[in-house]
Amino acid sequence: MSDDIIPQLPKAPLSRRAAAFSIDAGVIWFLSAIISNNWFTFILFFVILWIAIRVLMVYKNQGQSIGHFALDMKVLDTRYQRTPGILELSKREGILALAGSLAMLGMSNLTSGNAAVLLLIMPLFLDFTVALVDIERYQQAFHDRISQTIVVGTMRGYSLDIKLRWLLDEAKRYMRK
Repeated sequence: MSDDIIPQLPKAPLSRRAAAFSIDAGVIWFLSAIISNNWFTFILFFVILWIAIRVLMVYKNQGQSIGHFALDMKVLDTRYQRTPGILELSKREGILALAGSLAMLGMSNLTSGNAAVLLLIMPLFLDFTVALVDIERYQQAFHDRISQTIVVGTMRGYSLDIKLRWLLDEAKRYMRK
């Protein structure tokens, strides 16, 4: 990684990255839940849809998935400052697909009698903990370090977070009147 190039890029805050991940995971979870009828087919369809949306779509859409487009972010290769190749994206998203599918499976099967399924969230938590520790430098999670990618802000997108904040401010202003 080149230290003189990376600091110039506008790093995406971890909260926005988590929100974009949640948007993508929610869409994929919903589609997987409709298609599957047991935990094995759920994980299978989750991983297939994850790869389709988070690898192929990102590769073709200038580094943006659905969640990244909604929140004005994109994935860049740290070496070349461009959209990562299929191999880098596959490494990155393979780790996230496995951790995300386990987390979604755990949250889907959560009941008052089996709270132990929350342990399935641990791989995803540990992946993002690396970014929390690296807060001053590049904010790279484990999957970013393995694939040599970084998530940066961009001007291209829907700006969903800004629009929701504006709507909330308008609602507060209306309630005060």
